[in-house]
Amino acid sequence: MDALPLISILLFVFAFMLISEIIRLRKELRKLTKLTRHMQQDIEKLKAGSNEK
Repeated sequence: MDALPLISILLFVFAFMLISEIIRLRKELRKLTKLTRHMQQDIEKLKAGSNEK
C-alpha cells in the first residue's frame, strides 16, 4: 500500500503535463490559423489585382 500515494502523485503530474501541452498546442493552432487566414486574404487580393490588369 506504500505505492498508492506515489502512483497518485505521478498520475497527477502526468495529467498536469498533458493539460499544459494541450493548452500550448491549442495556442499554436490559433496562431497558425490566423496566419493562414491572413495569407489567404493576401492571395485573394493578388488574384483580384491580376484579374483587373
